[in-house]
Amino acid sequence: MNNELTLQVFAFDCTAIPNEQHADTIKAVKKFGAALRATGRKQNVSGIRFTRNEEARVVNCPLEKFKVNSWLENDGSGVNNMLDQTANIMNMVGERLAATPEAERPSQVILTIIVFGRDNASVRCTYEQLRNMIALQRDVYKWKFFLMTDFTINMEKLGIAEEDTIVIKKSEADWFKRPFEELTEKMVECLTKQNEQ
Repeated sequence: MNNELTLQVFAFDCTAIPNEQHADTIKAVKKFGAALRATGRKQNVSGIRFTRNEEARVVNCPLEKFKVNSWLENDGSGVNNMLDQTANIMNMVGERLAATPEAERPSQVILTIIVFGRDNASVRCTYEQLRNMIALQRDVYKWKFFLMTDFTINMEKLGIAEEDTIVIKKSEADWFKRPFEELTEKMVECLTKQNEQ
């Protein structure tokens, strides 16, 4: 294992971000990324942003080269296929890690799911299947999972701990600022602990 490397994996639902929140979302994600870089920990990023008919992936990109721009645009559909998309990125990352020489594999893998509402469009994966996938990666391979959601039943359905869940409250004026600040705090603590090992 490469004890100096963390792999950050993101499954980001973009279907419910209104246009008027787009700039605030970009700002919050950029600030989050800056805080991750400030830990001094070497990190690569893999991810999938999902909408109804398309997806954009970031595959094994160093954190310092990752840029947040129009890839956060949504399609306005409100269609959520989080189960299929999260299972997809987990399988893709798992296959890539299995093919990576052990000395080059990251010692830490963190997967963050950012999702609005409850899954309503997945056709290949169920909540139970994804919950089992998460449990396997968490318990056997020691992946860390965070969930940011406005629908708390996702936490229960996916088996992600309450302390690792950040609740989005759309009643807040800038409803990305506080959740990303909370995620930043949890993530920085996780990365700092890994640096100290």
